[in-house]
Amino acid sequence: MPDAISLWNRDHTNFAVLLYLLERQLDLFHQGESPDYELMSDIMFYMTHYTDLVHHPREDLAFARICECEPGMHPVIDELSAQHVVLREAGQALIQGLDDIVNGSITSRDRVEAPARTYIQLFRSHMEREESILQPLVMKLLQERDWAAIDATVSHIEDPLFGSNCEERYAALRQQIAREARIASAAAIR
Repeated sequence: MPDAISLWNRDHTNFAVLLYLLERQLDLFHQGESPDYELMSDIMFYMTHYTDLVHHPREDLAFARICECEPGMHPVIDELSAQHVVLREAGQALIQGLDDIVNGSITSRDRVEAPARTYIQLFRSHMEREESILQPLVMKLLQERDWAAIDATVSHIEDPLFGSNCEERYAALRQQIAREARIASAAAIR
């Protein structure tokens, strides 16, 4: 079970990095500068593929097990599960908006900026609630057999961005993450 919690926390840390990068691009957007649309698209592609197809389904199964053990948690679990759906739909809409900008179909940046900022805020809030409310329950209630059942149900794929074999699609994104880390390290040293 510690591995399952470690994976959960590692995923959340990685998602936070991507949300930060997306937010930085939106700041450029807001200032009338040109953001890196490919980088934004790669972030959202990852968020709607790895996150929505592996991470959230795994959480949903853990949530269901929590409800079996603690029926009083249904309202919180239902809310967080519904947020998974909202995040998936918002992510898909954001990808479409970014595609439209790249293809010249959208002339107003507000049609992407406002939904993207809402997505970032909701995702951050969602992770904070999971970490503060559910993770303690997961650690207390779920056993190795629960995680084995979850792992048997959800297809395991190596993280295509943060795993040991970064997919080619994410090479530029991974390089940007490394640049940001170097900048942050240099700033911390000063």
